[in-house]
This record gives sequence, C-alpha cells and structure tokens, in this order.
Amino acid sequence: MIARSSALHAKPPAIDPTRFARDGARLTGVLSPAQLPRMALALFDDSGAIDYQVEGFITAKGEPALRVQLAIDIAVPCQRCMERLPIKLDVAHTLILSREIEELDTVDAEEDEVDSIPLVATLDLLDLIDQEVMLSLPLAPRHGEAECEARGSTEPDSARASPFSGLSQLKRT
Repeated sequence: MIARSSALHAKPPAIDPTRFARDGARLTGVLSPAQLPRMALALFDDSGAIDYQVEGFITAKGEPALRVQLAIDIAVPCQRCMERLPIKLDVAHTLILSREIEELDTVDAEEDEVDSIPLVATLDLLDLIDQEVMLSLPLAPRHGEAECEARGSTEPDSARASPFSGLSQLKRT
C-alpha cells in the first residue's frame, strides 16, 4: 500500500517531467475513480479509491524517468452478469521519458514494468494515472465461474424448451 501524504481526492498537478525527474520529486495522493475521465466510463459505481505515488529520477543512462505506483480498489461490471465486480490491484511501472521517437522502442523487452513515453514540456499526472489504471485492468473483467450470476442453467440443452417451439402450434391453426 502507498503511504498517503497528499489531500484525499485532490487532483494531481501538471508537471514539467524533466525538472520533476532531475529534482527527484515525489507526489502521492488518493483519487476517487470517478475523477479519472476514461476510468469513470468503465465503473460499476463510484466506490473505491486509487492511491498513487509518482517519483521522478534519472536513469543510469542519464534519461529522465518516472516510477508510478498505484493501489487500485474499484468496482467494474462483470462482463458475464453485469453485476458489481470488485477489483484490487497493486501496480508498479517505470516510464522512461524519451526525446526521440526512435528511442521509444529501445527499452529492454525483458522488463515488463518499464516503458518509454515521449518527453513533453508539461505532463498531466491525472491523465497519466488514468492511462496506467486503464492499462492495468483486465480486458474483459468477470467473476469466477462459481461466483457469477450469469452462470448457465444446469439443465442440459435438450431439456430446455426451444424459443421457437410455440411457432409450430401457430402454424397448424
């Protein structure tokens, strides 16, 4: 869990990522999932919280980078039954800020927690956190087989009445 040192649900500021990394700055806080524009569209309800910590540093190669840590506690709809599905995730990701487009693909492929993003003059941390949360969620979240409301009927297919069985009676009359 991330230690909270900022105001609860305060919007993180936009930063100069180069200066943030060079200064070794750190921001922490807690967001309501509804504060994240893309995440808000995927929520079941507004409950939960996203604890975040963003820390700047300079890599061994002299590149500015950000370490993003998230503790995600949200509810999304199950893709089977459309009922509430709580999700809790801890995410740690390093983002190397690259000046050249060619550098974006040179990050070591063995490190899943390291990505390269374009270096920009101003970085909106709320947008960055929103993107990281969305990328961390399962593509089609759903309950386990035994937990889901939409698990199929226990009757075999042959025992179920066909939705078209009544049509044959109408045809004869």
